Amino acid sequence: MNKYYENAEGQLFVGPILANHTGLTEITKAQFNQIIADRNKPTTDQLLQQLTQARKEQETQGVTINDIRYAGDPGNRQALQEAISFMDYAGLAKFARWKDSDNVFHANHPLADVRDAYRAIGVHRAQLIAAEGEYATQIAAGTLTDLSEVVWP
Repeated sequence: MNKYYENAEGQLFVGPILANHTGLTEITKAQFNQIIADRNKPTTDQLLQQLTQARKEQETQGVTINDIRYAGDPGNRQALQEAISFMDYAGLAKFARWKDSDNVFHANHPLADVRDAYRAIGVHRAQLIAAEGEYATQIAAGTLTDLSEVVWP
């Protein structure tokens, strides 16, 4: 039975049993290393899942309006919509106190800024989803196999 070893570079190779067979060890090492590399490569489905997760992480960053950050995650988008709806219902133009996505409070915060942030989050989210679609097409075609090449808008 062959034994596999790891060299200093982290590559696996076949051990001494095949070393006595001229040339066989090098061929086997190359084949074995390719098998290991192929086995460790993510599947198309795994890449697509990782891509979606990366897009969601980008969404979460949100937008900054007048030096105040508004997160873009689904929960915060819902909270922004509820706040806008309430302020419209109440006929108010400013929040007495506003807590931003970095947990900082702001006095007399304009409703207009919250509206602008909500719209900007929507635009950014649409751009991210469009980019995700382009990258997903490349993954399906086999031309994108490493998400480190992905650049988000």
